Amino acid sequence: MTVFVFACIFAALAVAALLGGAIVAHRPEETRTRYNGEVEVLREKGEGKGWWRLSAAALLVIALGFGFASMSYTNDEGQAKVLRSWTGEVQGEVTKPGFGLKAPWQSALTYDIRNQQVIFASSKGEPTKDANGPQITIQDKEGVSANIDISVRYSIKPDAVVDVYKRYGTQENFISKFIENDIRAGVRTVPAGYGTIQLLNGRAEVEQKITEYLDERWAKRGVQVETVSLQEIRYPKDVQQRFAEAQNARTEVEKANAELEANKVKAESNRVLAESLTETNLEQLKYETLREIGKGGNLVIVPEDFSGMVNLPANK
Repeated sequence: MTVFVFACIFAALAVAALLGGAIVAHRPEETRTRYNGEVEVLREKGEGKGWWRLSAAALLVIALGFGFASMSYTNDEGQAKVLRSWTGEVQGEVTKPGFGLKAPWQSALTYDIRNQQVIFASSKGEPTKDANGPQITIQDKEGVSANIDISVRYSIKPDAVVDVYKRYGTQENFISKFIENDIRAGVRTVPAGYGTIQLLNGRAEVEQKITEYLDERWAKRGVQVETVSLQEIRYPKDVQQRFAEAQNARTEVEKANAELEANKVKAESNRVLAESLTETNLEQLKYETLREIGKGGNLVIVPEDFSGMVNLPANK
């Protein structure tokens, strides 16, 4: 719209220059008579009209340049535009990349529909570089406070930019008044259902729950949640110390349970082995072993209570 205003201004100046040239062209010759009777020409008829016409031509070229600029636009990959009148009414949208034309009094408001990132993080109590805001303070199910650093990636669907414009105007307002507010709300709402140890041990589950929370709220606004990353969960030092002690105790319990389970398995194996070693089984195992040893030889197996004589064949 501003470009169109400049086009109008330069067009008006060009018209004014043309009128000035026309006036100069019809201006009569100006002379004076000297003391000796000679006539001196001070200004010829139409003198200076060329300068006015040249100025008018230059101003007209500039006006046409601004006019063309006000009627054209380019839309890059990853962009969508809302066309609005000078009164603010939506008169169309552009979602395909390329060059296009519009009415000169229309404005093309551009929205970035590529992946966007919102970060809330702090370092030494101050927002980190490139962060949208500081860490988010939450309270878990047990009433213990913690600070969370989080990164959320999202994208605006191309066909949602008109609704975004109608509700929030610029993309900057949309991010600050909708996206950032919902992220803060989600980060404070979801962890409230977890205890301290659950929250510290269940980061992946909490990320998924926050993703579902945002997805449910953003889907109706044409916003796609890409990723949610809980970068850090910081509890007070005394809470962290108790958590570390609880983790160590849990590790010792798991180790003891593992050793107990291993001993149970070993005892069960010994029991099964002992039950299988009956007198009959041992006797059978002995005979099978002796037979294996005596294959191809003259070994003869006789019962223990045998008292007779055994006739062995002669060796060949």
